[in-house]
Amino acid sequence: MRVKVAQGAGFCFGVKRAVQMAVEAAGQGMVCSLGPLIHNPREIARLSSLVRVIDSLEEVACTNTAEAQPLPKVVIRSHGVGPQVYAQAEKLGLQLVDATCPFVQKAQRAAQQLYKDGWQVVIVGDQNHPEVAGIKAWTADTAWVAANAVEAAALPDLPKAALGLGLVAQTTQTEANLVEVLAALRGLQAKYPKICFRDTICRATRQRQEAARNLAAESDLMVVIGGKNSANTKKLVQICQECGVPALLVEGAAELPADLFDGPKGFVGVCAGASTPDWIIEEVVVKMSEQMEQKDVMEQATEVKEPEVKRNFAAEMSFVSSGSASKSAAEPKVAEEEQGPTLDQMGDDVSFEEFYNHGIKDIHRGLCVQGTVVQVRDTEMLVDIGGKSEGILPSNQLLAEEAENLREKFHVGDKFDVIVIRKENKEGYPVVSKRMVDMVKIWDKLLQLKEEDGVVTGKVVEAVKGGVLMDVGVRGFVPYSQLDTHFVDDVKVYIGKELSAKVIECDKDKNRLLLSPKQLKLEEQKKKQETIWAEIAEGQVRKGVVSRLTSFGAFVDLGGVDGLLHVSQMAWYRINQPSDVLKEGDEIEVYVLSVDPEKKKISLSLKQLIPNPWSLASEKYPVGAVVSATIMRLAPFGAFAQLEPGVEGLIHISQLDKGRVEKTEDVVAPGQVVEVKVLSVDTENKRLSLSIKELLNDSSDSEEAAE
Repeated sequence: MRVKVAQGAGFCFGVKRAVQMAVEAAGQGMVCSLGPLIHNPREIARLSSLVRVIDSLEEVACTNTAEAQPLPKVVIRSHGVGPQVYAQAEKLGLQLVDATCPFVQKAQRAAQQLYKDGWQVVIVGDQNHPEVAGIKAWTADTAWVAANAVEAAALPDLPKAALGLGLVAQTTQTEANLVEVLAALRGLQAKYPKICFRDTICRATRQRQEAARNLAAESDLMVVIGGKNSANTKKLVQICQECGVPALLVEGAAELPADLFDGPKGFVGVCAGASTPDWIIEEVVVKMSEQMEQKDVMEQATEVKEPEVKRNFAAEMSFVSSGSASKSAAEPKVAEEEQGPTLDQMGDDVSFEEFYNHGIKDIHRGLCVQGTVVQVRDTEMLVDIGGKSEGILPSNQLLAEEAENLREKFHVGDKFDVIVIRKENKEGYPVVSKRMVDMVKIWDKLLQLKEEDGVVTGKVVEAVKGGVLMDVGVRGFVPYSQLDTHFVDDVKVYIGKELSAKVIECDKDKNRLLLSPKQLKLEEQKKKQETIWAEIAEGQVRKGVVSRLTSFGAFVDLGGVDGLLHVSQMAWYRINQPSDVLKEGDEIEVYVLSVDPEKKKISLSLKQLIPNPWSLASEKYPVGAVVSATIMRLAPFGAFAQLEPGVEGLIHISQLDKGRVEKTEDVVAPGQVVEVKVLSVDTENKRLSLSIKELLNDSSDSEEAAE
């Protein structure tokens, strides 16, 4: 009989981070958690002396009215919250410790952006789960929630103003369920013609679920460890059951049944939810080992030929998790020369101290070895390097960003490579450097990026003569001419900005590194242009940004390629200057009139996206209708009057007044608003005949009739 623990069992990154942040905050004063920190009752109980669970921020604000006593810090758990919680905390003067899982934040940002862009957001997840409630809050609580394909198919009709459905998922969803939901929605083409999908399932969740699925496929029984109110733990149970394997959900060792190993079970798998700490997993595994041992002892009681020795169950179990302290039963044995000689092999006259020291490394200057952090101080760390005493790692032997706050950047148990720079200091401790190892790795990586035409990212930290310095682990020089694709007038605006660049020159021996953000941008622009020229076609509607205005129109950037929007295509009415309608930087939708790939010319139109006002002129201005009009231009034969932008009519000089009119300007002036009567409408030739005189005649007739 074998037991195997799935890879990745235990705290996920987000939960581990939240617990760690809460504990560190508790070390500085009172701490509250807005809702249970994690979905594991036993771990919550263990943390209860450090972190108090609250249901609302008002509870904290009311806990202490004494001005001398600071209010407790409030931890936002890994599930995250909506924007209103942050606003309320600021209003109440509360200090937040935001432990929202970065993967949950990604889902929140995706939902918020889809909402802002005009999509009807749909969240695939549990309606009652706090993570889903938090994501929904970032859409002003307008998002729909569907737990499965059945609920997705029952969603209401799309709001008229929505572009379509914008789909995101609760981070702990299974890919299978998400695929089923997406398939169900795409099957409703008439109801939801457009669907925009953003993948927000946590990568660690996928790996955990895949590990559980693979383990269940080869197991006779699966034991799932986790809180019964944990969504991701329930999904692990569901995955195991879908594989046709019995799954037992337990919160701790006390819930393991006594007859767990009764019957023909050759292989038992163990997996755990993201909210299950290692100590509970270990407790369950130890209890299982005891049950297995008791069963084996009973079965083999009559066959014992060796002295009774308690079996090392860890040696019999196959741990797949690299984080487990136990070795895999399937792991190959270490060769004797790697293990070191046994006491018998070293001879009878060997002292214990000599035997002990045999396994200790020979510490010497230049030795590169993996170290393990055993203590973190303000300005240095103690690192176990396998010697008689720990090595001292001063902050000046770390990269600059690492040395800023050691207690935040490093923790006990962290492992990394170091090099011995002094065999002993005054206190007899070896002195080691992490920075020297990292610098070698950084230069090697930069050289590899140059050879592979890769991209490096870093922050601009200083302006120097001829350019700026960019920190990419080491400082590289960026000449002014290589900063951007356009002329850079003031390099100071780049200080503090994060840029991506190509490696132009890399020489570790001369400590010379030359970088070019411009070259990267040019390559990206070329790729975008090639894509646009391959895809763009007459009749398309595309989004663009007004990049430049001229007297004859506007140039619109379609994502790397400019198209011309002529002034005649801006509106159905006459425009004097393009600046009357547009300004540089405007984001607009344009209609593609024509494309000439050979001459690299694209003609665009705005007015093709709006109805021609003349198409409705006969309905809006029937013969005999009386409307208001604005005098636009004067001519010897009459005046042109605008009824609405794009629709003008002629008031002939003979229709200006009852008597004879010598000059048009004697009766009307540009900008004057007059009442006119429609005499005729010709929509095909875009002509309207108007009259002021007719209204004067009608007025006279009415007065005579009244007399």
